[in-house]
Amino acid sequence: MQAFGGTEGTMTWHNVSFDAATGRGSYLMVMAPGASSTPHRHDGAEEFFVLEGELFDFDGHVYRAGDFVRLEPGTTHTSLSPGGCKLLVTQWGQHETVGISHLEPIP
Repeated sequence: MQAFGGTEGTMTWHNVSFDAATGRGSYLMVMAPGASSTPHRHDGAEEFFVLEGELFDFDGHVYRAGDFVRLEPGTTHTSLSPGGCKLLVTQWGQHETVGISHLEPIP
């Protein structure tokens, strides 16, 4: 059974301009089938463009190839890709891991 927040090891990041010290920049993220991100909160905005596949956010949003998404600072979320996907991600600040009880639907 696939679950949110449990398969961090099935994701790879390919740096484009990301600076880990500031949490700013872009990277290509590849999620293998069944991959899920750890629940987290963003201090800065996060933007991503879905290049391939589908991404399901914990609150029911489904993002598909061609979708552009902007998550505002303070947003908490976790995502799952049952079939795998590729995203171009830009972060505008650090993020921190949170417990699943801190998640709120994205407006």
